[in-house]
Amino acid sequence: MAKTVKLTTDNKISVVDIKWDLDGWEKAIGADCTESVKTQLMLDFFGEMVVMIVDESGLCKDLPKNQVASFFYGSGCPIVGDVIFGVMDGPDILPPEDAESILQTLKHNFSILKESEAKT
Repeated sequence: MAKTVKLTTDNKISVVDIKWDLDGWEKAIGADCTESVKTQLMLDFFGEMVVMIVDESGLCKDLPKNQVASFFYGSGCPIVGDVIFGVMDGPDILPPEDAESILQTLKHNFSILKESEAKT
């Protein structure tokens, strides 16, 4: 099990404890297929190569827009559905070393985010 940050489409943020593999990622965000997203904006913001793990088929499922995740994506195409965060280490995606720090940084910089109870 590993701790990470989950960001929902209704602007709720929490530290969640999940199984750190593809099945765990999919379960955490309600996806049937995930994709990792990394951007220069996220690298600049976090100071390390943080990635979002998103629902690859979210647009096809007509999921609601995730405002903060879409801001980090920045391409004009929205990120939809819930997301979790990981950290790139070469080709691997690892859980964040300090999920609570990521949560606090996001809450401090995005006033729309409200902390919620952790759910797995």
